[in-house]
Order: sequence, then C-alpha cells, then structure tokens
Amino acid sequence: MNDVRTLMAAALAALGLGPAAAAQSDYPNKPITIVSSFAAGGNADINARLNAEALSAELGVPVKVVNKPGGAHIPAAVSVLEAPADGYTLFQWSPPSFMVVPLTRKVPYDPVEDFIPLFADQTASNALYVRADSPYKTFEAFVDVAKKTKPTIGVNNLGAPPNLSAVQLANEFGLAFKTLALKTVPATMTGLMGGQVDVAVGQTASKRQFGDRVRALIILDNNRLPYFAEHLPGVRTVGEAFPGKQAGTWIYGGLAVKAGTPSEIVEKLEAASHKAINNDGYWSRVPPTITSTWLDSDGVKASLRSGRALYSPILEGLGLLHKE
Repeated sequence: MNDVRTLMAAALAALGLGPAAAAQSDYPNKPITIVSSFAAGGNADINARLNAEALSAELGVPVKVVNKPGGAHIPAAVSVLEAPADGYTLFQWSPPSFMVVPLTRKVPYDPVEDFIPLFADQTASNALYVRADSPYKTFEAFVDVAKKTKPTIGVNNLGAPPNLSAVQLANEFGLAFKTLALKTVPATMTGLMGGQVDVAVGQTASKRQFGDRVRALIILDNNRLPYFAEHLPGVRTVGEAFPGKQAGTWIYGGLAVKAGTPSEIVEKLEAASHKAINNDGYWSRVPPTITSTWLDSDGVKASLRSGRALYSPILEGLGLLHKE
C-alpha cells in the first residue's frame, strides 16, 4: 500500500498536481507581510502601508507592514531571504537597500540574484533649488558665481542619491561645494528656506510641498520624464540645457519577493499590484514628495544596471565604492 501511495504521489508531482502546486493555485490563503527597512512614520513607511492596503483589497487577505529599520537596511533584506520563498513575505526595496548600500560595502545578499522585483511604483528625481528671493535667477548665473566661490549645498544624507547628484553636478561643471547633510529631504528644504545653505538638492515633487518659497534652477536628470511638467513646468533638465553633461538620478522603490518564489505566485502578485496601485484613488493619497511611476520586473532590473553604471564612478571618486 505504501508503494502505491508513493507511486501516486510521484505521478501527481510529475503532473504539477502535488501539495506544492495546490498551495500555489490557492495563493494567497493567509496574511502577507511587507518588510520595510524604514522606521514608522516617514514617507517610505506611508508608501509601504498604502501598498499593503491596496494589495489587501485586491488579494482578499490581510497585508501588514513590519518595520525593521537600522543596520544600513541589511537586517530587513536578510529577514526576507530567511523566510520561505512562498510569496507571503515581501520586501519594500529602495535606493539604499538595492543600490547604494550594496555598492558601498559587502552585504550578505545580491539585489539582482536573491530577489525578484515585482515592480517600481515610485520615483523622486532631484532638482537644484534656491530660495524664492535668491539672486540666482538661472542655473547659468549660479554656475558663474559658484565657480568663484564655494557655496553651501544641502542634501539629506552623505552617500544618498541627492548627495551623489550634487557630486556629479560639481564634477561636470567644475564646482566645489561645502556640503551640509540635514537628514531628510524636507529638512534640507527647510534648511534652504532658513538660510542654512545657499542651494539644496530636493525632489522634483518638493515644489508641491514648499510652493513659492523655493525655486528650481534645474532638474538633475539627463532625460525628461512626463511628470516633470506637472511639478516643475518650464524647468530644464541638465541633459536638455547642456547636451553631453551627466546629472542623472536613480531613485526608485517598490516591492520584491525572494528569488525562488514560484512563477505562478509572482505573476499573481505582479498582476494584483498593477491593478491595485495604478489608479487615481491610490495616488491621491501618496505623500507629495513621491511621484508616481511604474516599472515592471524587467524595467527594475534594467534600471538597477543603469544605476550601478551611474553611481559606481561617483562613489569611487568619493572613496566609498566597495571593492572585493
């Protein structure tokens, strides 16, 4: 009898009808967890909870957010990889966890090999801002003065994308900045308005938050993206104003699962995410400093490759690039 059962189980497995296949076909049938490497309360946490709420409504099961901040985003990523590859533990990936940290130190994971990105649903390209009453009316005027002085520039954190954009800008135009790190993008913009810095790197959507108190000189991106017209109409990108100059950014974020998750489950999550997130009701609730975008898994992987090519030489120039 045992031999018959063994043969039957083998036959069902060969047909894809065993217990594992059954578990995939009725996915999801229990709560899902999104692991965030950010503390509660910030923009990233708000975005994670909006994703959780939208996915829960679409999938019909509870989706909760677990915050695991600290440790350069590494503990949160590792905790996802320690969980089963069954689609019930998702990772809120971000520029630090998937781009900056793996480039600046040895980490116990590979963002490309160890994770399957489901999507990118947010971006936040940067712009160079001055106060509304600044004497710098154009980016060219600012460059002329900055070449003779050493203006103070505000960024959120050293080594973060705004700081890397500032370094790249300085390299391209022969400038030297005194850099002041102010912890968050809103704090950076507040520091600009308070006179702590001469210029600041904020997100393109920061204009929505700070209105007429600030003015953007130029968008720190090589290419024009559709949403720039909404936030900074009439403001040029570096690539438009100075063909051949480089001042791109890599600031995406989304959800991922552990590599090895069955393709059927990945496809269900991708489809549910696309339907849940790509609607006006979702984006009307997203913080104003986050801008909507959508990249599928292949798009995320392509952006990771381009981001590594963009930031590696900048980090190497700063002495921050990790080398085996």
